Amino acid sequence: MTPAQAMDVGNNLINLLTQQRLLCRQLQRLAEKQTSLTDGSNPEMLLRVLAERQRIIDRLGALDKEFKPLRQQWQQVAMSLPSAQRVQAQQLVGEVQNILGEIIARDEVDSQKLSSHQQQVVGEIKSTTVGKRVNQTYGQNYTTGQNRYFDTVSE
Repeated sequence: MTPAQAMDVGNNLINLLTQQRLLCRQLQRLAEKQTSLTDGSNPEMLLRVLAERQRIIDRLGALDKEFKPLRQQWQQVAMSLPSAQRVQAQQLVGEVQNILGEIIARDEVDSQKLSSHQQQVVGEIKSTTVGKRVNQTYGQNYTTGQNRYFDTVSE
């Protein structure tokens, strides 16, 4: 690879990594917004945030396809880059990895919070269902005159 080709490859790599970092930062902001919505008070907004996150993930997937040829020859690419580009690429890769690590950690906490909230709602639904059955049972006995606690002796 000639020095000019290496510079072009390096510029392409830096451009791709910069785009990846930008998308990851957007994903990070959405993850922060998601955390504030995991209390269950605004499920519609949470769904919108999740949909936007999916769009960004899809864009990252498309970007990943552009990285594929560079990854397949990573050793050659890395060794052929001018020193300044190699350092810049390493910094960008480090930033992306840190951002993704933060997103993953936040998502794990959010997932636990949502699971806990789901269990609470399930418990409330079960409680309501049991209460409804009790009311239906007593209501049926009362309307049919079969209430076993009805005092017929006093009349």
